[in-house]
Amino acid sequence: MIAVTGATGEIGRRVVAGLDDPVLVTRRPVPGARVAAGYGDLDGMRAAFDGIETVFLIPAGESADRVAQHKTAVDAAVAAGVARIVYLSFLNAAPDATFTLARDHWATEEHIRASGVT
Repeated sequence: MIAVTGATGEIGRRVVAGLDDPVLVTRRPVPGARVAAGYGDLDGMRAAFDGIETVFLIPAGESADRVAQHKTAVDAAVAAGVARIVYLSFLNAAPDATFTLARDHWATEEHIRASGVT
């Protein structure tokens, strides 16, 4: 089973359209979706990922705690037993990137690598 976070956003809708019977993970109730308050909601995200093999993780919106939110979502996936995380990152994400979002994406990528999940 494949879960898509941010499934009602622009990118999420496009990803969902290309998959056979994905599980939608959203912040607001949508028919057939699993709902979590947000990426920072460890228990809600863990429940949303229950029984999921692959998570397509679309980044959270820009915020001061964005990396922490991403780390919580990754930790929830690991706790739920997810085998694979596909993360929509940023070109040339690096710890010393000039662009803040590129640094955020690098930090998320590093957390995924450290988690042991493929």
